[in-house]
This record gives sequence, structure tokens and C-alpha cells, in this order.
Amino acid sequence: MFPYVHICFAADVLGKLNNEIILGAVFPDTVIAGYLGHPDTHRRCGEIYEYLCGLGIFKDFAEAAVTHGITPAGLDYYCDEKYLNFAKGYAFEAARPLVGKVIKCCRLPEKMGFWKAHNFIEMAADLWFYERRKEYRGYLARALASEDLILALSQVLAPFYELPVGKMAMSFPIYGEYVTIDNMTPLELAKKYGRQTAKKHGINIDVPAAANVIEEALDIVDRTFPEFLEISKERVGSLIKNLSG
Repeated sequence: MFPYVHICFAADVLGKLNNEIILGAVFPDTVIAGYLGHPDTHRRCGEIYEYLCGLGIFKDFAEAAVTHGITPAGLDYYCDEKYLNFAKGYAFEAARPLVGKVIKCCRLPEKMGFWKAHNFIEMAADLWFYERRKEYRGYLARALASEDLILALSQVLAPFYELPVGKMAMSFPIYGEYVTIDNMTPLELAKKYGRQTAKKHGINIDVPAAANVIEEALDIVDRTFPEFLEISKERVGSLIKNLSG
């Protein structure tokens, strides 16, 4: 999922929200900076939790990262990997009607269509939350501006990943350049998604057409996202309780 969803989801599951939780909730997606791989962050959240709790610091960050990740099963597990009895996660299943339009507007080879189409459900879910949780607007910008906290987190996480502290710290502001932080609209989401696809794949998308597909995805999200959200909150909430012992 995209950042606003992860922030709201972490707040709901953990029952509170602060800069540490916000940074933990988005941390797995800082892979866009290019210093870590997707498995390093999404599939090692349990290890991060044990590492930080073993040090006795940044438990809020660790729990928030767990709410996001794939291993153990956080929100992205149910979003991307497996949801109920479906073949794939929620965002993939919900995106099936959009695949052809996404291939066209993103100028993709057909084999990439299903994968990229799920991002349109994720962007629509971000917009869905942005319209309903106005009290959290501006929170991500504030957290990404918390240079002292980011440096402290990076000094602790860098040894875990065997990465220089400077690169770990830069992951957060670089991430902020590729996601919509404020003034979220289908067009702004499409513009930032275009930046992501250009960086990752060297593809220039049709931004207005992509914005139209996000609007279509929002109709799907309106019908299906609330149930997915409640099921995921229950399961991830139980996971956090079990980790905390």
C-alpha cells in the first residue's frame, strides 16, 4: 500500500501515532531510494522487531514496520501475497478489471500489467483514506522533516543492514520525493507514480490517463476496501499482541 494507508493503518492497530510510528509505517517502502532491496525491508520486519527490542529502543518504529510488512504477515502480506481464499492479495484481485487500461496508460509490456495494476488500487486506497482521515494530513511531511529522529534511527538500523549511516538516513527524504505527501488528488498521485516508473523502469506514463484509471480504481476501493481493512486490522492487531507477549 501507499503511505497514507500505512500511516492510518498503523495508528488504528497500535492505538496511537507519533513520528516514530509514521517513519516505521513507511520504512519498508524506502527501498525506492535504491540502497536496500524489497526483501530486506518487507520480509525482515520480524527480525527488525527482535533487533530493536533487544536493544531496548525504538519499539514504536519496530511495531509500525511490522504492521506494514510481509514477514511476519502485516498489511502488505494481505494486500500483495494472499487474501482470504483468493489466489493473490487484495490489491491484485481488485485490480483485475484495470489491467488493460494500466498497460495502455503506463505504456507497459503486457507481462507487467497485472503487477502494475495493483498499484492503482493502492493509490486509490491512499486517496480513500486521505479523504476520510483529514486529521492526519501533514503528518508524513512532519515526520520526514524530523532529521534528529531519522539520524538516530539510521545509526541503529545501519549496522543491522551493514549499510553506511548516511545512506540509511537519506532513504527517508529520497522516499519522500516519490510519494504524494500533501494535496492528494488522482492527478498528483499519477504524477508521482510516473516518477517511480521512470526511475524503476525508464518508462514515461500518460499521466492524465493514469489519473483517470485511479479514479476508476477508487470506485472499486469504495466497494471492497472497508471489509479488507477490518479483516487486516484484526489479524495484524493479533500479530502485534503476540509479538509483544
